[in-house]
Amino acid sequence: MDINSTEEQQLETLKLWWQEYGKSIILGAVIGLGGLFGWRYYQSHQIETRAAGADAFAQVSEQLASKGPAAFDDTAAFVEQNRGNSYGELAALLLAAEAVKANKLDLAQQQLELALAGTDDAALSDTIRLRLARVLLAQNELAEAQSTLDAITADAFAAQRSEVQGDILMAEGKGDDARDAYRAARDAGGLNDNPGLQLKLDNLAVSAELSDEE
Repeated sequence: MDINSTEEQQLETLKLWWQEYGKSIILGAVIGLGGLFGWRYYQSHQIETRAAGADAFAQVSEQLASKGPAAFDDTAAFVEQNRGNSYGELAALLLAAEAVKANKLDLAQQQLELALAGTDDAALSDTIRLRLARVLLAQNELAEAQSTLDAITADAFAAQRSEVQGDILMAEGKGDDARDAYRAARDAGGLNDNPGLQLKLDNLAVSAELSDEE
């Protein structure tokens, strides 16, 4: 057997095979490595983006806490730019709380509605609805407040829901029904760290006694 001839044939076969398949192998390897490095880049980019978002949120929240109404416009702009990425919703909640303190109820309502539209978390949604119902009640938008309250169904919010229900009924002049709602809130554990609920019950009891005396 001619070994040299055999090796030359094998080499020629390898060359032909390489011409036919080699480029595809290289291309596949490049694509594979590109995908790997692309995924790593994507992950790194996501981490950097989240870190940047966290820093921006921290700055906005600090300005809101220190400057109050003077930071409302900047915070609202941050909310608009970050809707749907959690930081926007958190900033909206903070802005709404400060707006209530400043008696800017329209702004508070707007921010709470934005926060509600931007989250899929059930517990957070119900928390927002409670705040929104209170803001609507403060604006004497009783039907809207009731509608917002009715959307809260989780048992974990039973006490808060019943208390706000009582507030709405009081605003409607339905004292007896309000008392029942407050009692339901009390029975659901609403007195825990909430002396205001007991005060509402006491005031209604005094009102009932005065009515009986008359």
